[in-house]
This record gives sequence, C-alpha cells and structure tokens, in this order.
Amino acid sequence: MGVRWGLLLLGLGILSACTVVPTGPSVLVLPAVGKSMDVFQGEEGACRAYAQQQLGSTPEQAASTSLLQGQYNRAYVQCMYAKGNVVPGVVVAPGASVVPPPPGTPSPSTPQR
Repeated sequence: MGVRWGLLLLGLGILSACTVVPTGPSVLVLPAVGKSMDVFQGEEGACRAYAQQQLGSTPEQAASTSLLQGQYNRAYVQCMYAKGNVVPGVVVAPGASVVPPPPGTPSPSTPQR
C-alpha cells in the first residue's frame, strides 16, 4: 500500500512540474495614440501583476499550461483595454457616447429611393 502512495505522489509531482505559470502575455497590445511609452510601460507592468493575481491557482491546480495562458491573456487584455490601450483585432462596438441619428433618418440597411 505504501508503494502505491509513493508512486501516486511521484506521478503527481512529475505532472505538476510540466505545468508552467505564465510569466507574461502572449498577445499584442499597443499604446493608445498620444500615450507616452513611459505611461504605457507603467500600465503594462500593472496589468501583468493584475493578470497574475487573477489566475488564483497554483500549477498543481491547473489543467494545462495553455489554459493558464489563456486565463492570463484575458485578464491582461481586459486590464490594458480598460486603460485605453489598443488591442489589435478587437472591434469596438458603438457605445453610449455615440449620438443617435435624427428621427426619420433611414438606417444603412434601408434601401434609398
């Protein structure tokens, strides 16, 4: 019985060594137009720390490295985007700051006569 427990613990130790907690993002984020590099680098460091904190798991609890990296990337992108930086490939939907057209204006899908 003791040998089985030893093998189980050895196997778990080997598996946990295969999972690596991300040390940085694997996504591209660019500074907003007009933002200085110093400000961008400060935000980038803060968002890396935020993403690491959001993982909330240890390598032993993680299902895989790719799962952890995906969680890290999502938290990092959300943080950087919230600070006004540009995430290539993310399309921004019109928000509340967009002024609606005057009443009676045909929509773009309405055929013009």
